[in-house]
Amino acid sequence: MLASSLITTIREDYLNDATAEYLWSDANLLRKLTEAERQSCNRADLIYDDSTTAYTRITLVNGQASYNIDPIVTVVENIIFDNNYVIKKAKEDMDAISATWRTDSGMAGKTVYAVISGRKLRISPVPDATDAGGYVYLETYRLPADAITSTSQEPEIPEENHRDLIYWMLHECYKKQDADTFNQEKSDYYLARFNQIFGEPVSAKVRQHQFESPRSLILGPASYTKTISTGVDDDNW
Repeated sequence: MLASSLITTIREDYLNDATAEYLWSDANLLRKLTEAERQSCNRADLIYDDSTTAYTRITLVNGQASYNIDPIVTVVENIIFDNNYVIKKAKEDMDAISATWRTDSGMAGKTVYAVISGRKLRISPVPDATDAGGYVYLETYRLPADAITSTSQEPEIPEENHRDLIYWMLHECYKKQDADTFNQEKSDYYLARFNQIFGEPVSAKVRQHQFESPRSLILGPASYTKTISTGVDDDNW
């Protein structure tokens, strides 16, 4: 669904802002749409990426054990080297496996382990000259790669979720400090609708340590807003 269609929907069906001079410019609504898509991916795993792009491919360097995980990656599902899965372990488990895991070198032909701390991926054994220039590939979920800056673009998340992004946009629209636009009750209501569809936001603390935990861990959401009354229909606005 193109950004232009989403903007037309929000202007005509919700904001009563279909004629110039607009209370919310196209540029303003595009910024809100960009943030809406990012917020949806913070709450739910919507963009799966197992490609060989910069977000999911790490180039190995001789003697370098630690590598950065790209900031737009939210979940590391699997790590692959030389067509084999890299085994994810905690530091404590690695200490039990080998006292020298931090200094062992040479990945080719060996069982390879990965320890993730925050957004750092540490590989054991450490790549040597033979491994240098090779790649470790990540199978991930991530945030959108690009901002939506044109009405001819469309969100990267699955199309079935595109229209629901308008609820975040409406939440932000009604926070505009102007007599004709500000409405805290509507802002809270549409945030509640957005959270109902995509889930509560994941806190920064949980996100920071998420990579270290098993994928099956159920993450606790951050408290984002006060309790909102239910049973309000869109058409009543």
